[in-house]
Formats: sequence, C-alpha cells, structure tokens
Amino acid sequence: MKNKVSVLGASAIGSYGLLKITQSKIDPYTRFSIGLLSGSVMVFSQNPIIRFAGIGLIIGSALQIIDVKKGGKLSFNNSGKSVFVLHEFEGVKELAPYEIPDYNIDGLTVNGLNGVFKLSNGVYGGIFKDNSIGTSFGVGSLVNSFRDAGFKSPAWANKQTDRRWVKLYERSL
Repeated sequence: MKNKVSVLGASAIGSYGLLKITQSKIDPYTRFSIGLLSGSVMVFSQNPIIRFAGIGLIIGSALQIIDVKKGGKLSFNNSGKSVFVLHEFEGVKELAPYEIPDYNIDGLTVNGLNGVFKLSNGVYGGIFKDNSIGTSFGVGSLVNSFRDAGFKSPAWANKQTDRRWVKLYERSL
C-alpha cells in the first residue's frame, strides 16, 4: 500500500509541475483536458503502478483549473502596432508592439478594430500579424464561445456597467 501511495503522490506532484511548465502558452482548460484524458487511459491499465500514476495525473491536471480564477491572458502578440488591454483590476493599459504582459486581462483591442475582444477567465488570446484577435489553440477557445465572449461591438461596450470597457473601445477607433 505504501508503494501505491508513493506512486500516486509523486505522479500528482510531477504531473502538476509538468503541466504548469506549459502555462505561458497553453490555457488551463487545455492542460486539464490533456491530463484528464491521459490519466483516464492509464487508469485502465492492468499494472497497478501505471494505474496509480494515472490517478495522480488526473489529480495533477485537476489542479490546473485553479488558474481559471486568475482571468484571461495574452499569450502571443505578433502585432507591430500598439495593443490596448483591459487589466483585470487596474483599467486600460497600452502595450508596446510585440509585448506580452505578465498580468491577467479581461479584454483587448488594437487601433482600427472598432470593437473589443472579451476573454473569459482562464482563456488565452492573442494578436496575429494582420492585427486580428483570436484565442489560443485549445479547449479555452470553446469555453470562450460558450460564455458569449469574443469580439464585441461598440453597442455592447456602451451597455456595460463597467465603464472601463468603453475606455478600451475608444482605443480601438
């Protein structure tokens, strides 16, 4: 029994750490899904060590969901223009071309977009070379669509009780 608990603990801690290494590019929903899928396959193994390692992997991947509470992130910025982001708590901030902030954001825009892009908590977005905005590859993109996030019009920004969205929209003109 002691060996199984050791395998379970080492697997949970190790998988949490390995999945966390990818946090700058892969959103927490995708990290969780990858670990859950891999661990679920391992749980059906006849080998008890692999089975307990799979359970540990599932636990480690479930802990990735903690990052969802932290808000959205800008994971790539290939724009040569200034980018404007809505900081989770502080308001609108301007980023230099190609800059990626180390803080969480609620939304973003670029000059000329004539709208804002809303990110759900835990979803990673970015700006492509043509200054279009999208979400990173992974499950977060699906989550963003379910939560009615994504590109928002000027009318949407004006309806918000949080007036920071209007300030962000003004930067898109």
